[in-house]
Amino acid sequence: MALHRAFIDCAADPLRQNLSIFTETFGTRSFGTPQKDALIGDLWSSFFLVVPVVSTTFASVNRMFSRLPAEALGWLLVDEAGQALPQAAVGAMIRTKNSVVVGDPLQIEPVVTLPKTLTEEICGYFGIDSLKYNAPDASVQTVADAASMYCARFPIGSGHRDVGAPLLVHRRCDSPMFDISNEIAYANLMVQAKNPSGEVPVLGPSCWIDVVGKPGPDKWCADEASVLIDLLRKLRDAGEYPDLYIVTPFVIVQNNLRQELLRSGVLDGWVKNSNAWVWEHVGTVHTVQGREAKAVFFVLGAQGVSQNGARNWAGGRPNLVNVAVTRAQASLYVIGNRELWRSAGVFALLDRFL
Repeated sequence: MALHRAFIDCAADPLRQNLSIFTETFGTRSFGTPQKDALIGDLWSSFFLVVPVVSTTFASVNRMFSRLPAEALGWLLVDEAGQALPQAAVGAMIRTKNSVVVGDPLQIEPVVTLPKTLTEEICGYFGIDSLKYNAPDASVQTVADAASMYCARFPIGSGHRDVGAPLLVHRRCDSPMFDISNEIAYANLMVQAKNPSGEVPVLGPSCWIDVVGKPGPDKWCADEASVLIDLLRKLRDAGEYPDLYIVTPFVIVQNNLRQELLRSGVLDGWVKNSNAWVWEHVGTVHTVQGREAKAVFFVLGAQGVSQNGARNWAGGRPNLVNVAVTRAQASLYVIGNRELWRSAGVFALLDRFL
């Protein structure tokens, strides 16, 4: 860094000119001829000398780096790679010399808007193995794992999965969140490195709060919202800071929870901006991957006896439950109909541990 600083001081004038041109074009606009466009890589080099790391989405890579040749950049660091479509990373990887891919295929999967039958037909037409390259079964992480020189093998179901460089030491969650995640997703191979907080939560230890409510529109249940609001009031009255997330498998439950929390007034005087808070702290499980809080309230919904399909979708694979429970550092409170949900795939483990 000292060498870089000395270089910038000594080459201040030409570097200032490069950065001025770079900020005007952001490295995306053509300079008119192939010879001049070849200098765009030098503008990016000037920028990276001053700002070593740039954060971007895969969607922006095409525009930002479209005029850069292959291997023009040094390192690509991909985070949450288990959520990324395999083809999304290709352009960025081509333009870098090395890639470090970090993610977890057993958390939230890539979102695919095309029907699976269509994408499988496309894979078949081009002779591509859909299990290896077709999302949501495949992701940037699974492709990177398959390309790793060294890997570990995890038992899963009746087979196994290969992991490039498994990070097995867990430092976020107390039990039982750690134990649930370890059993449903990682064959009990993770190692607990977090010391228990030792505090007795205001709401008591992690538990499943059984709510047998009246089904509302779609998967919404107002009785579950009432229980949640009562719990939040206890936290507020005890002077607890609202370090928490409220998550649910379903968008309809998310939207109604936000409205009910605002209508109840439980957040007034407790958080700075109630409207902003509900957008930040209430959401589907898909919106909170990568985040963490002291406590998590997992509101299930789908109280209708006939809604087995929705419950089995949520519990059919470990991903959704794995993400939901591991957002909680110290306490997890599941709110929902225990009898209906306990038979929905991996929710059986929640039933056992809570």
